[in-house]
Amino acid sequence: MSQSNKVITFIQRFQVPEVGYQYLDRMFTVEEIEFVSGNEKDIFTIDDIARSGVIDAEQFLKNSYRRGIISVVDLEKGSYKISNFYGRLDIFSISETDTYKKFPLEARDSLDEWYFEAYYKGLNQNPEVRPTDDEILPLEEVLSFIDGQERPVYLNYCDCRSLRGDCGLSTKTCITYRDGINSFAHRGLSEKIDKEKAKEIVIKADKIGLMHTVNPNGICNCCDDCCYLFRGQNRRGSSGFWPKTDNIIELDTSKCIKCGKCVKRCHFEVFQKGYKILVHETKCVGCGICVQSCPAGALKLKGR
Repeated sequence: MSQSNKVITFIQRFQVPEVGYQYLDRMFTVEEIEFVSGNEKDIFTIDDIARSGVIDAEQFLKNSYRRGIISVVDLEKGSYKISNFYGRLDIFSISETDTYKKFPLEARDSLDEWYFEAYYKGLNQNPEVRPTDDEILPLEEVLSFIDGQERPVYLNYCDCRSLRGDCGLSTKTCITYRDGINSFAHRGLSEKIDKEKAKEIVIKADKIGLMHTVNPNGICNCCDDCCYLFRGQNRRGSSGFWPKTDNIIELDTSKCIKCGKCVKRCHFEVFQKGYKILVHETKCVGCGICVQSCPAGALKLKGR
């Protein structure tokens, strides 16, 4: 098979979109392209890798799994499958960030838009159904959630901000309890931490204005411009429903000193500063990050 035919076959088998064609040499090694293009099995083993001509099959398997080129099917049976560009781009953005950031801005925007579209199309499109279990919670409830967990906890880079990077806020903010096969933790891409470190990360994220979303597998600290949850919310028009939220903001005008800190902190223009602070409750997602910054204690969350 000629080199050009190998690349064409690789693109087909790895489901590479057109936007990724010109970056194959930066995202994949020659050995990876040759293995994927030459492997015709849906499920394979390390022996199949060795028979394909890979010099060190064990090291190739280890590296390719970490890099998101292959995924585990059954760990006990030692069976694997080829991954896809969607998974590789996710891993590439958080583990080879310096290389990714050297891509032209237009390319990164295009890759991010492609990834978001793929993510969005994978959601349940029924507007009456919450497509994920993510819930927006205020700081204190997130800290309680962390205290209540007895599972191993890990720190990940935020893939949303790593892929998009518009806001310039910290990316080392995602807390996960997922450590099964094909997770970042199992691939060796996560940092194992403890409860106190997890709480410290959430508190710091809150201070810089990141919202907190929790699902059974972990905690994200989100901005509205990069985060796929909130970009998805914006497209669906599901504010107040998905991501799930039980709270809404309430302003005590008798305490308000009109400093405007809530205006600056809010991601959704809930507050408007004029002769007095106006509150547009319908825009509120109940994250509570404004409450933490109010020096007069004029803000609190209430049930919807």
